[in-house]
Amino acid sequence: MSPMRTMRQMLDTVDRLFDDAVGFPMATRRSPAAGGGEVRLPWDIVEDKKEVKMRFDMPGLARDEVKVMVEDDTLVIRGEHKEEGAEGAGGDGWWKERSVSSYDMRLALPDECDKSKVRAELKNGVLLVTVPKTEVERKVIDVHVQ
Repeated sequence: MSPMRTMRQMLDTVDRLFDDAVGFPMATRRSPAAGGGEVRLPWDIVEDKKEVKMRFDMPGLARDEVKVMVEDDTLVIRGEHKEEGAEGAGGDGWWKERSVSSYDMRLALPDECDKSKVRAELKNGVLLVTVPKTEVERKVIDVHVQ
């Protein structure tokens, strides 16, 4: 086996390990037929004539740890959960178990949304956001062509 082939195999292995660890849906170089499966995004968005509904997975977060706001035409969702566990095996107070999870998402809202009537509800680690739509009157101006 040539040294270049060994190096290429090693780089491919590292790329595969990184792709699996990060889990970005578009980052994978493998095809779905290769057994990689499909990556599920941690949110769903459904739009109909009356409203836009969004569902975000936020496991482990309580209602007071989540903030939803509208900045201009952008929906901003932030959440942070910090937890400190018991002291480590030494018991000297030096080692503590800690975990932190945070979310910061920004989504552009369509023009026809009523941004003042956005509703959000957090149940069992799932955030449901509803944005009602309004009637937007489209103005058409004929332009004379010379």
